[in-house]
Amino acid sequence: MPAEKITDISRARRLCRRLGITLTAGNRPMRFGPSSRPATNAGHLIERLIGRHGESHVWAVLAALTQADTDRSDLTSAMIGAVSDLFLANPDWGQRLGTFMDALDPVDLGTLRKMAGRGPGLDGGPPRQRILIAAYLQQLLEPAMRSSGAAAAE
Repeated sequence: MPAEKITDISRARRLCRRLGITLTAGNRPMRFGPSSRPATNAGHLIERLIGRHGESHVWAVLAALTQADTDRSDLTSAMIGAVSDLFLANPDWGQRLGTFMDALDPVDLGTLRKMAGRGPGLDGGPPRQRILIAAYLQQLLEPAMRSSGAAAAE
């Protein structure tokens, strides 16, 4: 089955505008830097995620990546997809967004992205950065999210 072709990314544009994220063309290379405004070229992924999981899910993903004390310009499709995957696998993480952002603050997402780019691929192919980033983040954030979840349940 061929991949779905998305041409209308108006919902992604509106959501990015609300969050102060500059949405660039998908074929435009991303430039990363600590003083950069939040920007992404992942409009088609954002649109697809909105269609599959709803705008509130994607808002939480993008808010986590832009409001935490992380590199706000590191909004690659792999990073957005990885955080989305984490929220889908751990629904309470997306519901405890403030706690998630606090746990994410000390994580250097740029270094994590570079590690995933050098990671192993399947059968000698390129690494699947989204999967590797999600696995790294799960490993790094799970202890903080588990302990804060237990404290909230008491």
